[in-house]
Amino acid sequence: MTEEHNDNLTDHIEVPGSILTRLVMRMNLARTHNDALLGSALLFIAVTFGPILILSVIDGFETGGLVDMPLHKDLITLSRYLIAAPVLILSDRLTRPWLVKAILRFLDLVDKAELEAFKKMVRRIFRIRGSLAVDLVILVVCIASSFFLKSYSMNIEVSSWQTSVAGGFADLSRPGFWNNYVSQPLFRFVVMSWTVDYLLWIYFLWRASRFRLNLIATHPDGAGGLSFVSAAHAQFCLAAFAIAAADSSVVAQLVQHTHQELKSFTHLGIVFLGVILFFFVGPLLVFSPTLVRIRLDGIISYGALCHELSDKFAGKWLRKRGDKDESILSSPDPSSLADLNSSFDTVLTMRSVVFDHQFVILFIIATCLPALPLIATVIPLQDLLMEIFKALT
Repeated sequence: MTEEHNDNLTDHIEVPGSILTRLVMRMNLARTHNDALLGSALLFIAVTFGPILILSVIDGFETGGLVDMPLHKDLITLSRYLIAAPVLILSDRLTRPWLVKAILRFLDLVDKAELEAFKKMVRRIFRIRGSLAVDLVILVVCIASSFFLKSYSMNIEVSSWQTSVAGGFADLSRPGFWNNYVSQPLFRFVVMSWTVDYLLWIYFLWRASRFRLNLIATHPDGAGGLSFVSAAHAQFCLAAFAIAAADSSVVAQLVQHTHQELKSFTHLGIVFLGVILFFFVGPLLVFSPTLVRIRLDGIISYGALCHELSDKFAGKWLRKRGDKDESILSSPDPSSLADLNSSFDTVLTMRSVVFDHQFVILFIIATCLPALPLIATVIPLQDLLMEIFKALT
């Protein structure tokens, strides 16, 4: 890629992170963006999980046997604050560089007549995400929601570290109060902030698919030269894992404390997997109309060229050899015909999507992985792994 193409576009893509990341940078706890992400994850755990753990111990919920569900048995809380949110925060360390590479790669594919419009589109999208006002709006919404939403565990008919009973009425305990008005809003903020980032990326893909792209039907990647999009998008498998971990904990907690059978959630699990695939794989279908058109055009154009060359080859070597006794072994004609036929085969096998089956399997594995410990309570882990291996092979 030329420096002219870059045109300082990277400056508009490398936008600051969320409020947590900026706070870590302001506190001089990190020098680089990657260090700030790690600091943000640790800060999140310290603010959301640390206080409720300390208060639960002080109030006797952890060691006094006062409740049926102490904090260390609250799978929803543990998965959200120790797995899901930190993974979502740290996933930016992996996804951001790949997304930047993909966006800059588009500069070589967009038609020159539309290149400036493409650059303006990129700057506008990432200027939105770089705005502190967006994060502030998200944060306000998350804080306000705490006054209307109560923690999920309060709806389960077991005594919990989040509630205290006085005079026959249940109310939030001290750790429950912190969880409801501090920890939960911060968790929602991380999830919503990541969602905004992801939706902006999807919007970018949709806008990019509307530009005239110089794609080649004979490209060896089988996607006209767009396989880099799926390579970048595959990094979101970490986010799929985080979301699945949070949702699997809900099922696990219901099974543990309401004694429902795990088999009763089978259909729900299948639906959830379908939703995840739709959410993460579906957006890449925006390029399918272009790929279908490129493939059909390639079949027609390369088919006509193959027919013309094959006809000339047959006329020269099969129908009439001419007076000159030329050996076919020393002629470049067979090699040229074979190369063209190979190109035509590449066109025929070109996909109508930018991803392959391995891409889909990656997201299936990332989604199902958090559920393995739960499934292992019903099916022996060794048998479960054998069935998965057989399914993949």
